Amino acid sequence: MYDRGAVVREPRKEDVEQLSTLIYRFYMLNEEFDPLWSLSENAREEAIREAEKCVEPGREEIVLVVEVDGSLAGYIRGYVREFPMLKSRRIAVIRELYVHPSHRGLGLGSLLIDRFGDKARAVGAKAIAVEFPTQNIIAENFYRKLDFRRFMTIYIREVG
Repeated sequence: MYDRGAVVREPRKEDVEQLSTLIYRFYMLNEEFDPLWSLSENAREEAIREAEKCVEPGREEIVLVVEVDGSLAGYIRGYVREFPMLKSRRIAVIRELYVHPSHRGLGLGSLLIDRFGDKARAVGAKAIAVEFPTQNIIAENFYRKLDFRRFMTIYIREVG
């Protein structure tokens, strides 16, 4: 596990540029798993807008970054989904998790998930789920290793 020198915190305005690069890289990586993940022509500009949303005060999402040696090494981003009919009722959903390749294998992804879990518990979530492209076997193996299990299946069909 990596813990020395790694600081997990909420993103700040001065993180927007680095965070936007990580967001862009996340989507660029997932592009190879399904054609519907193909990036738009203005994906870099959209990544900046997404990073700006991540630092807005009062945002609904849970967003954390991990900083190593003064630079952002990764981030996690998700939301809380309500299931009024379920006993667990609130489930925090990780929709984006990315660790820069130069920092992979050091436990930063696990560290981000642990801190995400702390934030999720603080807002009443009873579980954490994760979304990722079905063909991303690397992600599937990573989450299984951390005791995630299948919970819901989503199918998709193009309409146009």
